[in-house]
Order: sequence, then C-alpha cells, then structure tokens
Amino acid sequence: MLKLSRQIISDRIDPTRYKSFNQLGNPFIGPKIKRRFTIIAVVSLLALFLPWTQNIQGKGQVTMLRPEQRPSEIQAQIAGQVAEWYKQEGDIVTAGDTIARLQEIKNEFLDPEVIQRTQEQVDAKVDALAGYNAKVEALEELIATLRTNQGVNAQSLSYQKNAARAAAAADSTNYYSQKVNLDVAQTQAQRYNQLLEQGLKSRTDVEQYRVKLAQQQATTEQALGKWEASQNKLLDVTLELANNANAYLEKISKAQSDLATAKSNAAAAQADLAKNKNKLASLQVRAGYYYIIAPQSGKLAKVKTQGLGESVKEGTALATIVPTSYELAVELYISPIDMPLIHEGSKVMFQFDGWPAIVFRGWPNTSYGTFDGEVVAVDQVTNENGKYRILVAPGEQWPEKMRAGTGARGIALLNNVPVWYEIWRQFNSFPPDYYEPIQAKESLEKPKVKVK
Repeated sequence: MLKLSRQIISDRIDPTRYKSFNQLGNPFIGPKIKRRFTIIAVVSLLALFLPWTQNIQGKGQVTMLRPEQRPSEIQAQIAGQVAEWYKQEGDIVTAGDTIARLQEIKNEFLDPEVIQRTQEQVDAKVDALAGYNAKVEALEELIATLRTNQGVNAQSLSYQKNAARAAAAADSTNYYSQKVNLDVAQTQAQRYNQLLEQGLKSRTDVEQYRVKLAQQQATTEQALGKWEASQNKLLDVTLELANNANAYLEKISKAQSDLATAKSNAAAAQADLAKNKNKLASLQVRAGYYYIIAPQSGKLAKVKTQGLGESVKEGTALATIVPTSYELAVELYISPIDMPLIHEGSKVMFQFDGWPAIVFRGWPNTSYGTFDGEVVAVDQVTNENGKYRILVAPGEQWPEKMRAGTGARGIALLNNVPVWYEIWRQFNSFPPDYYEPIQAKESLEKPKVKVK
C-alpha cells in the first residue's frame, strides 16, 4: 500500500517567488495562456487535415536521354601501333573525320603489297575456274554427241542385221529347194541307169540327164555357198553391232570420267576462289581499320593513349567523343519494394548537386530550387546493386549549364493524403498508397533541354 505524506507543499514553498505561479494566479494572464493553448491545439488539429503528397526517394545522376546522344568510346578494331594523331583533346569533330592512324604490327600483314598479291591470286583462280567450266561444257557436249552417234550407228546396224537375217532366210529357203531338186535328179539318174541296163533308154539320153544332174549339183552347191555367205554376213553385222555398243560405251565412260574430274577441279577452284575473295575482303576491311574514324559528331573529350608509337590491342579504347547537342535525362535508382508504385508517366521532383534547394517533402510543389520530370522508361530487372533503374525526362526547363554525371536526388510523387493519414501510415509502417497515373505520355514526345 502507498504511504502518502500529509505534508502540504505550500507550507514549505512560497509561490510568489516564481513567475509562472504569479502569472497563472493573475486573473488577466491565466485566461490568455489558455486561449493560446486552445489556438495551438485547433491549428494543430486543422494541420492534420492538410494535404500531404506521398513520395518515394532515390538517388541517381544526369545522363543523355537517347542512346545515340551518350558519350561513345572509339576503339581500335585491330592490334597496331599509333602512327599519327590528327585531332587532339577538346577538338570538335564531325562524323567521318579521321582522328588517328595505326600501323600494322602482325607479321602476316606487314607486306605492303599483300592486297595486290591476293588480288592476283583471285584473278588466277577466276581464270582457272573459267577453264574448268569450259572443259565441263565441252565434255558435256561430247557425251551428248557420242550418245547421238551411238544411237544412229546402232539403228543403221540394226537395219543391216535385219536385212542380213532376211537374206540368210531367203538363201536358206533357196538352198533347201535346190537340195530337193538335187535329190529328185539323183533318183531319176538312178532310174535312167536302170532303164539303160534294161535297154529301155539310150545311152545318149542317160548322158544328157547326167549333165542335168551335174548342173543341179552345181546349182545346189552355189545356193549352199550363198546361204553360208549370208549367214556369215549376219554374224558380221551382229558382231559389229555389239562392237559398236562396246566402243561407244567405252568412249562415253571415259568422257564421263573426264567430266567428273573437270567438275571436281571446278568445285575446288570455286572453293579456292571464295577463300581468296574472303581473304581479299578481310584485308581490304583491315586496311580501313588503320584509320580511326569518328562515329558521330561531338567533342573529343579524352584520349586514352599516350604519344606516338604506342602499341594497342584489339578493342583498346583510344578516345571518347561527347556529343555537343543532346537531351538531358536522369537515371534514378529505386528500391525493389517501391518499384510497383512507379510507372511510365509518373512525376518526379529533382534536386541537383551544385544547385541549392529547399525541399518540403510533403509539399514538393512549394519546394525551392527543385525541377520536375516524368518517367519515360522502367527497367524490368535489377542492376548489380539490387535496385531498379528508371529514366526520367525533363518536364520543364532544367539548368542549361548542367552536365552529364551530375548527381541527382529524386522524389517520385504518389498520392495526396491528409497529414493525419500519413502520420498513421508511417507509425504503422504501412507502404504508400498505390498510384496509377491517369494518362502516361509517350516517352520521348515532350520538350527536352537542348544543350549546345
């Protein structure tokens, strides 16, 4: 239980010694203080209903809006040695201007006439290919002629074979007919001899018939010889037909073999020609790499090699060109937790390094020294630091003397809420309200800062 003292403080302290007690005890001052506290309380209560702009903060830097307007590095396309500089740092260059010249350091390209010699090789391969193609055409024509002649000769010999076969058949028929006549004559001759022995025929008659028999024998032998001759002719024509086919087959086979060889040589010549053409084209392109050409107009900002005679590797950066006319933008980096609240068309207020500013976080429109912008692009993946990159274009005139690389602190504007709601939200660690822009403008269709 509590042990309360019965002592009275007024017995120990003199209130008149203290100004506050005197003022509170004054019947004129006490009400005045009460009115002040009342006014303060009412004003504070009304302030809770003032509008507060929710926002997301991020840091970034000024850059160029379009990729072609950003600084570009000029790299050596080949390994070489710096032979001559035609421009120096700070010079204004036009696209296509020669900035420097490299000289060759690789042994296979040191010959000053290597392009001419390669061209001669190309010409020689062209002539060789033309010769092989001509040979191919000649052999194809020869094969076609041989096949035509083969058909003509084969047809002629076929006609001769048919004629010989018909003649042989006729001679065979004639021979057998004469042989039948000979057999009849021999039978009659024997009959005449028998009649001569019997005295029925005279010797004169028998001798006359013997003469006819001898004539018939001669006729039969003649028919036999003619039949044999026609058979031999048929055999000769048959052999000639076979020999003709074999002869033409051999000639055509040889021509086809020569044709295949010619086509193979033509294909090899074509491959060598293509290889030499590629080599020639590579040498011609490489010769163009000896001269370092400005890819765009701008100011030569930085030369990264020192002096003449310095050897550079392929891909070595030689200089940087900064465009003289460009459109500014800001690369702003946002935490992933705030990323769903950012959209193309979202408004952003900026404070740039080197430009003094007074920022009222909840009332950005009343801030001093800030500049507005509009989101035109949002990355879909995080960078190496785990943040999302957004690109913000100017909404109004930004400082003319501002350069790329200037630091920027951005405040992305969200929904307007009462102050009491914002205090309650932050007290409870709630996220800002989701805000969808009414109308997102096209990324690049807005006025930009022109820097000259």
